[in-house]
Amino acid sequence: MFSVILPVYNGEHYIANAVNSVLAQSFMDWELIVVNDGSKDHTLDILNRYQADTRIHIINQENGGVSVARNNAMKAAKGDYFAFLDADDLWYDNHLQTMHELITEYPDAGLYATFAQVNLQNGKVVKSCNYFKNNPGTVYLEDFYDEYIKDKSVKVFVPTSTCISRAAYDKVQGYPVGCKIGEDLEHDLRVAAYFPVVITDRITSVYEKRYSTATKDVSFDPDWGFFDKVNELYEDETIPASKRENIKTIMQWFAMRRCRHYIIDGDKKKAREVFKNMDKKAVKLSDIMINAVLLTMPVSLVRRIFAVRWRGKA
Repeated sequence: MFSVILPVYNGEHYIANAVNSVLAQSFMDWELIVVNDGSKDHTLDILNRYQADTRIHIINQENGGVSVARNNAMKAAKGDYFAFLDADDLWYDNHLQTMHELITEYPDAGLYATFAQVNLQNGKVVKSCNYFKNNPGTVYLEDFYDEYIKDKSVKVFVPTSTCISRAAYDKVQGYPVGCKIGEDLEHDLRVAAYFPVVITDRITSVYEKRYSTATKDVSFDPDWGFFDKVNELYEDETIPASKRENIKTIMQWFAMRRCRHYIIDGDKKKAREVFKNMDKKAVKLSDIMINAVLLTMPVSLVRRIFAVRWRGKA
């Protein structure tokens, strides 16, 4: 059985669409756990309309953020697999069926991901991914990190298009609390440390980025807590040494982004410190040169460049 994890805060304008997309699934073996994260609008009134369906469970909590909401839902879940859906997104009716097929074919994986149609803030719609232009339609990755180093576009998924096994949940114990952006990336990177990852190019969901508030003005948090917590993975000898080395390389790439965003935030002191301590051998020469140039430029100019060139990529 799938346990569908759906956190919502002030979602009166779209929560019904999300819930209805679960009800429309062709694969029927599921329970839906909706966590009302202290909504102050009519979200709860809308959710109460679904209480006659015994498959739907509503948890009300004081506002604690999306990670707390997801974690509380997973603690209450009874399923063997946890499928995630954000309140402003929706699934096509083939989503859980596709997940079931991936799980049947690759039962040892911990993270399964389909491709989500992305509705951008500028009105454009993304229905294809660069990664699958040169790869099979479904890819099994024993070491997700290794592929991520080679091609960043392998990260084709968003929370709404992912599913994890209960074993993966038991290992990583949910999402990091207190992370303002990037909690899903940290969670998925932790799962990938212990389990294979399966991704497919099949579109089974819609990610409404135009409604997103978390990534509207920033694309990366330079104070991302994973920079400090990742040492736990480096020291965990149950993780293959090759994976631990690969994640160290990946974190140097994130350090490059961290440097860039400290500049954008106007904190050149921290940016210079990060740039100085980076392992330059683990980052592309072009990225090193870009950061070096940005460090010499006025912050106002860097911000304008970011708004035009690097938004969502820096």
